[in-house]
Amino acid sequence: MPLSVAEREIENRQLRAVREEVEKRHIISVLRLTNGNRAEAARILGISRKTLWKKLKDLGTSSSPDVTKR
Repeated sequence: MPLSVAEREIENRQLRAVREEVEKRHIISVLRLTNGNRAEAARILGISRKTLWKKLKDLGTSSSPDVTKR
């Protein structure tokens, strides 16, 4: 049975939230791996430093998360 428009919107929002959380955790993990070196983290992630900065901002993460926390 096909999903209604409202059900698809809810499903998409949930998927977006999950995707954003996974992306945020991965970015922070790579920043920890590089001891906060954003240039190196961006290289490992395959994105520019500007894109990394924008993603951190969009995901509500400070531009320099505490890389000492595990």
